[in-house]
Amino acid sequence: MTKVSEKSVVVVGGGGHARSVLDIALSLPGLSLFGCVNPFGRDVLGVPCKGTEDDLEKIYAMGIRYAFVAIGENAARNEVYDRIVAMGFEPVTIVSPYAVVSERAALGKGVCVMPGAVIHVNAVIGDNCIVNTNCSIDHDCKIGKSCHIAPGVSMSGTVCVGDGAHIGTGASVIDNITIGARSYIGAGAAVVKNITNDVLAVGVPARVIKYFKSEGTKKNG
Repeated sequence: MTKVSEKSVVVVGGGGHARSVLDIALSLPGLSLFGCVNPFGRDVLGVPCKGTEDDLEKIYAMGIRYAFVAIGENAARNEVYDRIVAMGFEPVTIVSPYAVVSERAALGKGVCVMPGAVIHVNAVIGDNCIVNTNCSIDHDCKIGKSCHIAPGVSMSGTVCVGDGAHIGTGASVIDNITIGARSYIGAGAAVVKNITNDVLAVGVPARVIKYFKSEGTKKNG
């Protein structure tokens, strides 16, 4: 039986992103993993499965007070994040020891910063964000809640990204750009003009090719 300690963490998720998160978490001294919950009923990297999301209230009642949502898709991650906060869990932030984060940057709750990521001075990362492998977020950027900055993204200074946006693998964003909430920037795109809410923008330079419904229920691949 997994020992319950004062700062034990339950991780929500069981897919590829959960494996990436747990690979970091298992290397961090002082972080105690109670277990994970996922719909597959499977252990992840040896971390025992303790049930599904339906069991989170029971886990909270056991005395577990810390949680991390390891779900890659933005809308789903945001929904679960809000649910665990409403239950009373305190989201933890997980930062790879191989990331570089300025002492003058601010990370929200429930953020994961992957290996090779660089977050510069005065950047602000909102709650429940993924800052993925080898991406660069430059000075004074503001990243909203539940965003995903995918592997290899290069973001110049003073960029603002709205809640729930996805900046695709290898995309680049010039300085002083605003990207709207729930918008999706395709892989390899070059963003040189502001992007509004709830759109798909692709290409070099990036152009809008699709408009989403305002609730932003789209897949972030």
